Amino acid sequence: METISFTVSFKGKSIPFTNWAVSTTVGHVKAKLADETNIANDHQKLMWKGKILQDDQATLDTLAIPAILSKAKFMLTGTTQQDQAAVQQLDKNIAALQQRRSTPAKRPSQQPRSVQDIKYTFHRISVLPEFQQQDKARQLLERLRDDRGVRAIMNQRKWSVGELIELSPFEVSILGYNRNAGQLIAIRLRTDDLTGFRHYDSIRKVLLHELTHNVWGDHDDNFHKLNRQLNKDVVSLDWTAHGGHQISSNGAYYQPGIDDDGLEESGPVTWEAGSYRLGGETRVNNSNSATLRREQAAQAALSRLTKQEEQEMDEGCGS
Repeated sequence: METISFTVSFKGKSIPFTNWAVSTTVGHVKAKLADETNIANDHQKLMWKGKILQDDQATLDTLAIPAILSKAKFMLTGTTQQDQAAVQQLDKNIAALQQRRSTPAKRPSQQPRSVQDIKYTFHRISVLPEFQQQDKARQLLERLRDDRGVRAIMNQRKWSVGELIELSPFEVSILGYNRNAGQLIAIRLRTDDLTGFRHYDSIRKVLLHELTHNVWGDHDDNFHKLNRQLNKDVVSLDWTAHGGHQISSNGAYYQPGIDDDGLEESGPVTWEAGSYRLGGETRVNNSNSATLRREQAAQAALSRLTKQEEQEMDEGCGS
């Protein structure tokens, strides 16, 4: 009987499958993964070449020839029983918070520029009352709401979100959460140790991830294609609307190191616990156009979506 060995990637770790018969079914693979990860079969999303394997009766040798299977990784995403309980508790906490809080005093804010800004936006913002620096948390949510790139995306796609709230930092396994395709979006703002706040650009990427759930539920190819597009649009729509310049005649914006899927394979930006570490040299140029291009390139670099980020946000999504 012909056998193969392969691995399944889950939350940055590799789960080995050694000498498994090529006639093994996807369901048998999921059964082992259930034991290894505490994710029930029906909550698993086992992916091969970007596609979710939905037929549990399919055998491994029907996916590809054994030589190919042995060299490639499967990827697993899913919600553990603990995470499911955390999401259920999150819903309860949100409902309790909404019941007991009084209407907050109106804060001065920038006047909306158009009817679209009023209609296609986050209609309410809430922070956690039990933590310090509530003003800082609110400012971060307001910055997300008023971000020119985010606002342009909301207007372009006619998205309206009922409420944008701060997600409890105690939900350590969850970065973001979208309830009912935009009824409510929760984003984790604070660091795990509660000493500060996550980097704005990493928070915005999680927001774009959750906004993608307005259209697509599963983390499949359709989801990732739209999410990658939003990460490009958040820069390009901002710059084109506010005096930015195109770098090439085809309308492209300067984003070095991008592969065909729009993901960064390598480069100066590193995902590190919700923050970014920038490297590389900066050339000084006193001309306005050079400065603008440099600022645009820096902003594009921060907004690039790496494959590692994409996977970590899939795994940290409570939607």
